[in-house]
Amino acid sequence: MSYQVIARKWRPGDFDAVIFQDHVSRTIKNSIKNGRIHHAYLFAGPRGVGKTTMARILAKALNCVNGPTDSPCGVCENCVEIRDGSSFDVIEIDGASNRGIENIRELRENVNFAPLKSRYKVYIIDEVHMLTKEAFNALLKTLEEPPPHVVFVFATTEIHQVPETILSRCQKYFFKKIAIDAIARHLGYIAQKEGFTVDEKALYSVARAADGSMRDAQSLLDQVLSFAEGEIGEEDALAILGVVPIESYMKILTDIAGGDRKGVLIEVDRVVTLGVDIPRYAAGLIDVLRAVRLIKNGISVQELLGFSPEENGQLRNVAEMYSDEDIGALFATGKELLVSLRFAANERIYLEMALLDMAAAAQAPSLSALLRKIEELSEGGAGAVEKKNRKPHNVITPPHDADTAAERPADATANERQSAVSDD
Repeated sequence: MSYQVIARKWRPGDFDAVIFQDHVSRTIKNSIKNGRIHHAYLFAGPRGVGKTTMARILAKALNCVNGPTDSPCGVCENCVEIRDGSSFDVIEIDGASNRGIENIRELRENVNFAPLKSRYKVYIIDEVHMLTKEAFNALLKTLEEPPPHVVFVFATTEIHQVPETILSRCQKYFFKKIAIDAIARHLGYIAQKEGFTVDEKALYSVARAADGSMRDAQSLLDQVLSFAEGEIGEEDALAILGVVPIESYMKILTDIAGGDRKGVLIEVDRVVTLGVDIPRYAAGLIDVLRAVRLIKNGISVQELLGFSPEENGQLRNVAEMYSDEDIGALFATGKELLVSLRFAANERIYLEMALLDMAAAAQAPSLSALLRKIEELSEGGAGAVEKKNRKPHNVITPPHDADTAAERPADATANERQSAVSDD
């Protein structure tokens, strides 16, 4: 038998197996239990998160010999044919290549025919937003009043491009990007079943590179498993993915905090020598700065951003080296770097200059530090003036002659004058 890629081999077969989309699975299962089967569903969300898979599971749930059921058996003839894509009653259409009005006219003619051996005829139209305006208009009437044996399931990554007239006739379900932690756990389970031991940090690296897409993550895992034999470490995974470990970013930020500009440029040279894509490296630095600033503000990033416990500890250590204001300045420089790299002929130069700017900004006194210094100086100056104006204690001031004269009785002064005249 020919090799089957992991993304196909481990495609979920029932509602409970779809990762991180419990809100959709639960709603559809309950609607089937209660007999509230709608004639048109629309699944919207990012690529690779389970939209088409959920559509196939729905088709199995409706056409299973035990159905309609919220738990299709997966072994009956109908379930097997739907899983293999060979069922005559479940028609999958690519909206990107069958987008014209002629294709929809053909669909409208075929919907009136009863299913060959299933309970429902299910039309799954992927990337439905690619249909032309004329095609959508031709579909409207059929979509509003389809035959009782027909169910439409639309999947799209661009729901805003689907006309409101279509949306109003569908039950809409919104799929989420899959959390990095959930992807890493599932990849670990698959690797174990495939007979491989994969380092946890490698799983997290693969999961982050997938950007919330389980299909992308499984394809990357397939590539990593082909690279090594038996046991796979983080370096093996990163060599395949073309990314660097988080330790590289930790070293860069540590050197910047310590003013080691030479160390920063040495790390840049190492990264470039490895053949790492510089815009991707810069984007990774931005992600790390985001994590560091969130930690600085008391927010846990282990579950939010999908870092392993060990990586989370490293981020906390770096966060202690910077003030919140400093991290904000580094982030602003990194943001400008990403924009510059879009048009850069020599990407390395832009990366080096941006990192040196970060080092300069980190060593310069922050605005808050300058304000504190000014306050200290102001308080010190006010204290000196007050001290200068204050009279010393326990010092007796000798009386001035004028003051003494003023305090003498008037008669004594007159007698003194009279004595002087008599003497003359």
